[in-house]
Amino acid sequence: MSERVRPRTVFVMSSVLFGVHFAEALSVNLLPLTLYLFTENAFFIGVILAINPIFGFIAQPIVGVLADRTWTRVGRRAFYFIIAAPIVAATEIAMPFATTLWVVVVLIIVMQFFVDVIFGAYHPLLAEMVPPAQRNFVAGVNLVAAQLGWIAVLFIGMPLVTYYRGMHGEHLYGLPLYFMAAGVMIVFVMLAAFVLKERRLDPVKPRARLTPRQYVRDFVDHPMLLRLGFVNLLRSLQRTAIAGFVALYATKMLLFEEAEFGQSWGYMPFIALVFAMPVAVAMRRLNRQQAMIVGFVVMLVCSAVGYVADTPEMLLVAAIFFGLADVMNAMAHKTLCTDYFLQGMIGQQSTTMNIFYGVGRTVGLVLVGATINYVFDNDYSVIWPIAAILAVLGIVALFGVRDVRYEDSKGKRAPAQA
Repeated sequence: MSERVRPRTVFVMSSVLFGVHFAEALSVNLLPLTLYLFTENAFFIGVILAINPIFGFIAQPIVGVLADRTWTRVGRRAFYFIIAAPIVAATEIAMPFATTLWVVVVLIIVMQFFVDVIFGAYHPLLAEMVPPAQRNFVAGVNLVAAQLGWIAVLFIGMPLVTYYRGMHGEHLYGLPLYFMAAGVMIVFVMLAAFVLKERRLDPVKPRARLTPRQYVRDFVDHPMLLRLGFVNLLRSLQRTAIAGFVALYATKMLLFEEAEFGQSWGYMPFIALVFAMPVAVAMRRLNRQQAMIVGFVVMLVCSAVGYVADTPEMLLVAAIFFGLADVMNAMAHKTLCTDYFLQGMIGQQSTTMNIFYGVGRTVGLVLVGATINYVFDNDYSVIWPIAAILAVLGIVALFGVRDVRYEDSKGKRAPAQA
């Protein structure tokens, strides 16, 4: 691809990412509090929240493979945005009206399955529609949009939850934020998808029938993709240990109001927003493997601050370190992966890469929840040392990763592996 990416493409990609991350932020910050109304067992909460990444194993690979091989009047990936977004919106509208745990679980299953459909359709777009020279910049713009989704939930949505609870108690808990999320899915995902205007790509060569064995081989036959997948798993585990339970840590142990939590932890995506474009520009010149190592080191600092936090101001400091580390790791990993995806299998390989992230989230939610409940007697502060240990493992795993594009630019490249 020699031409420059169209501004409309960047706008639609960013719009979809804003919408889906709004839904993701709601899942991370409001769903645990909703579930706590029905059960105080941290293990049960973790298992239910793990529905999201579990369905990612199913939805994302299917969408990636199907969209690689099919075409519709509205495009390849856009078709899935248009179908999935209103279904997610319907579950969000219904959530406040659920009166039993099993209804909440059913709504979460449907919601998270179709959120993962959107993620699965989105992941290939960077490699598929953006020239390599512009991917760092576009990834930065997209990351800004994603963080705006988190900021909207934490700074606007969570205070609305507190206000509504003050007026109505726990009746229809979280209704303003759930309704906001439904509107966001319709406007920023479904409607935006109609103007994506994807180009129809000819396959590089005829593809054999895809079997489960071949699906695995298409990924593991490329050693660097496999290494990056393992790093993605550890990155997800470490991130989930904190993000999956920090709302409960703040509201149930530190006794913060939802608004206090939102306006302290809310600086996490704000920091990512501020640093997204500077980091995107810097990644053009940095060794991205080394940048991820630095990101994990910053996560160690975040874990130390979070463990001793006892005020909203101290949690805010932890959020700042979390946001900075997260944007470095996300940007470096995403753009490094695109250098290794193969044309004709971009959707398949990118969604396979995200399976590693989903495994990390699932294992993190279940094991950390079990550890909190059964080992530490519902002491949520254990999330911080767990995250620190995982950050160290992430650093070790990165020693086997190479940034070939950086090595080429510096004339340091040794004979590459396949």
